[in-house]
Amino acid sequence: MSGNDSVCSSQLAPGSNVVSSPGGGGAVDTLNNEVVSGVVYQKLSFRTDDVNATPITVHGDDSTVEEDNLEYLDDGSFIFAGGGARRGLVRDKWGNIIRTCGIAGCQYKIGGTIDKKNHKAAKHRIDVVWFPCDQVGCDYKAKQADSIKRHKQMIHDIDVRWHHCDQDGCDYKAKKAENLKRHKADVHDIDVRWFPCDQDGCDYKAKQADHLKRHKADVHVIDVRWHRCDQEGCDFKAKQASSVKLHKQLIHEIDVTWHHCYQDGCDFKTKQASDLKKHKADVHDIDVRWHHCDQDGCNYKAKKTVNLKRHKADVHDIDVRWFPCDQDGCDYKTKQACNLKQHKRRKHS
Repeated sequence: MSGNDSVCSSQLAPGSNVVSSPGGGGAVDTLNNEVVSGVVYQKLSFRTDDVNATPITVHGDDSTVEEDNLEYLDDGSFIFAGGGARRGLVRDKWGNIIRTCGIAGCQYKIGGTIDKKNHKAAKHRIDVVWFPCDQVGCDYKAKQADSIKRHKQMIHDIDVRWHHCDQDGCDYKAKKAENLKRHKADVHDIDVRWFPCDQDGCDYKAKQADHLKRHKADVHVIDVRWHRCDQEGCDFKAKQASSVKLHKQLIHEIDVTWHHCYQDGCDFKTKQASDLKKHKADVHDIDVRWHHCDQDGCNYKAKKTVNLKRHKADVHDIDVRWFPCDQDGCDYKTKQACNLKQHKRRKHS
C-alpha cells in the first residue's frame, strides 16, 4: 500500500471475535479478553481512500499485507501470492477461502472437505462407494444408499407404502401421494382446479396450466414460439422444438440415431425406436401382445386390435357396419366400403 493510504484494522470477519494483539505476539479473544497465542485469525483491512475497495484478509500476524502480494480476479476474489501457508489460497471478496474441485475444466466451488469428496464421487466417479441392488438378476447400483432404497421401492416393490384410491370400485394404487392426488383429479374430478380457455366461444378447460397453454397455442395460435428448421431451402416450422428435431432426423438425416434389427439375416433399420419395435413384432414375433378372439371354438388371434375387430365383424357378424347398395331394386350389402364400390362399378355402371 502507498504511504498515503491509511488502514483500518478494527473490522472483523462475520462471526469472528478475534483481533490482533497490540504487539503482534498473538491474538486477543474479544469475548474472554485473553491473548490466544498461535491462533490463525482474520482481520479485514481496506484502503480508506477507496470506499469500493475489496476487503483483504490477513492471517496469523499483525503485519501489513502489501498490495503487490494480492492477485485480484475478475469476480472480486483474490489470491495471496506471498510466502508461507497463505500462498496460493483463493478467497472470495469477503475473504473466505474458496476450495475448488481440482479436476481440469470443472468450475464447481466447494464449501468443505466432505462436499469435495461427495462432488468428486457424484460428478467424476472418483473414490466412489457403490451400493448394489441385492435382488437376484438386478445389475442396478447407486452412489447413495437412499437411491438404492428408492430403486427397490419403485422397481421391486420392496418396503413400499401404497397409497390407495378410496373411490368406490377403483383399484388404483400409487407409490407416491402426489400420483394418487393426480389420479383422483384426472379420473374422478376430485380437488380439481380447472383452467378454462378465455377465448370467445371456446369451452375448453384443462386440469393443468401447461395443457391450457398448449391448447391456446395449437388451436388459437396464441403465444406460439415457432421453431424453424435451419436447413437451407426448408420452410418447415413447428410449435415444439422436439418436432423440429424429429423433422431434421427424418427428412434431413441430421443427428439420426439408427435403430437396427439384430435378428439373423435381417438388415432392417429405422430412425425411430417405435418402428423397430413394430417391425420386430410384425416380422419376428418378438414382444408381441396377441389379441385373441373370444368366440367359442375360434382360435383366431391378431397383433392389432383393428384386425381382431375386422375378424369378428367378417366371421362372427359382431359389431358390423353394413354398407348397402343404394341403387333401386338392389339388395346387395357388404361389410366393407371398398366392396360396395366394386359392386356398383361392376353391376350398375
